Amino acid sequence: MKKLALFLLTISLAISCNPKEELTKEEKIQKSIEAKLKPLMKDSASYEFVSMSISRTFSVSERREVINQNKLEEVEALDKKLPSPALVKQVETELSFLQEQRDETKEATYYVDFTAKGSNSFGGVVTSTYSATVINDEKLTVVGLKKK
Repeated sequence: MKKLALFLLTISLAISCNPKEELTKEEKIQKSIEAKLKPLMKDSASYEFVSMSISRTFSVSERREVINQNKLEEVEALDKKLPSPALVKQVETELSFLQEQRDETKEATYYVDFTAKGSNSFGGVVTSTYSATVINDEKLTVVGLKKK
């Protein structure tokens, strides 16, 4: 009985002391971009990560100068002339995030350069570079992704 108790204690101690690997901010951003990018690829199974770098980080105050109610109204007016629902959604999402923020110095948005490989329609492997705009919310939401 003592051996069983000692064995169970040892196992529970080993499990509780095993630290869970926490992803870094960069790894979380990479996962978020991959989740947005893979469904857009011709062959998502051929996806291969190459590199990623955060080219610019904006604070809440810096981003509020660009993304505000006036900007949303401009984009909505443009949408009536030239339908661009993705742009409207991007500005709405980022504006909603910014309105919730109280710390003006908090990192709000990241511009990310992202490179990946994948197969094209002809089966050839191509390397593509993308620009991504990522909001610093709990999900690190990708609001913009375009091929360079």
